[in-house]
Amino acid sequence: MALKSKHVPGQLVEITIAGQRYMALVLSTVPAPRRGMSPMVQVQWIGDAPRDYQVEYVEDHAVKPVK
Repeated sequence: MALKSKHVPGQLVEITIAGQRYMALVLSTVPAPRRGMSPMVQVQWIGDAPRDYQVEYVEDHAVKPVK
């Protein structure tokens, strides 16, 4: 049984990279392909992006829902 993401498409999330907080919108989720791996979340960055990509995949455990 594959691990599923705890996030849903359309959810606003935050991620901290190198001490900077970034906001993103969840576009889709991908279950973990095998045991020991994390599910992936496709996000679209809101505002300044931490890298050159506006949309990218990040590990599920790295993002937290915005309250």
